[in-house]
Amino acid sequence: MKKINILLWFFLLFFFSSCSTTPGPNLSSKASLIHKNLSTKAEVLSYLGPPVQAFLTPDGKEEWYYYYRVKNFWERLPVVNKYKGEDYTEVLKIVFVEDKVVDVIYYTLVNPLKQGKN
Repeated sequence: MKKINILLWFFLLFFFSSCSTTPGPNLSSKASLIHKNLSTKAEVLSYLGPPVQAFLTPDGKEEWYYYYRVKNFWERLPVVNKYKGEDYTEVLKIVFVEDKVVDVIYYTLVNPLKQGKN
């Protein structure tokens, strides 16, 4: 009986430790490293790497977008996923004129299916 208890605890410990996820990029803290009218494209590339999306606007500005979807283990379970766990997307928008940053906007997008269930 004692062996079964030890094996059960070992299995539970192994199971829950394998469910942990590695943290992703924290876009809000990285956004604080970027300063309007001071930071350059090279600095942004060194902090964040290449953008996920880049656009040129008609007025000559360049917009770079970075995204990170925050989710966790509970999201994979059919019934529990509606009530537990985080589910949102971090968005970082950086606007350049020539080589200088002119605007930095950080915001989050919440999954509309989970928005009212907290």
